[in-house]
Amino acid sequence: MSIFGERRGYLSGIRKSAMLHVAGIVSLVALFLGACNTVAPNRLSASETADLRFTALDVQMPETARLRWSGGEAAYLRARGIDSNDPALIATPQARAAIRDIAAERVKAVLQRALASRPEGTRPAKLSMTITEIEIASPAQRIVLGGGTSFIRADIEIRDQRTNALLTTYVGGLGGQYSGSGLIGVVTDAALEAGGRDDLFDRTAEAYAKSFVRWLTP
Repeated sequence: MSIFGERRGYLSGIRKSAMLHVAGIVSLVALFLGACNTVAPNRLSASETADLRFTALDVQMPETARLRWSGGEAAYLRARGIDSNDPALIATPQARAAIRDIAAERVKAVLQRALASRPEGTRPAKLSMTITEIEIASPAQRIVLGGGTSFIRADIEIRDQRTNALLTTYVGGLGGQYSGSGLIGVVTDAALEAGGRDDLFDRTAEAYAKSFVRWLTP
């Protein structure tokens, strides 16, 4: 075998090893999230659930919710034309409230898209989501610590639009997304996002939304 053949075999082995490593991590993350995501079954029957038509969607992230999202902090500063890394600028109550609002709007947009794929019924219902925790792994965290799991945790109430009667609840719902580790993982992710891929926040929100829609599907 030539030196080039040996090199190709060596590189192929590295790629396979890396793929198996990532697959193992993703599997462990999936098992972890599955263990944490223990939501009570839908109290509505299959026919009652299928008949729901969501006419209102409200997403809130209260002050008590835990939020770690450097992208939201950067978006807050950009919107105000602030070019600074001073942590004090994003630590004020006004700044934290604004960043929570940005997060809630982003989650709402993803949830709306997920629900749009569901056939509509005839019974008007309103959906209220309360986000309790958001953690999105920052680029620095992924480079220094070697990746990380991003997740969104939230509770949902579904009420009758006419009577406001509580129909069912989705409490303790969790959606997670594993992000690529190291500098190469961050750079690759950025390149994919530049090509039109959803960013890590939206992918994490989509994981939550898909879990909810599966739970809601009769």
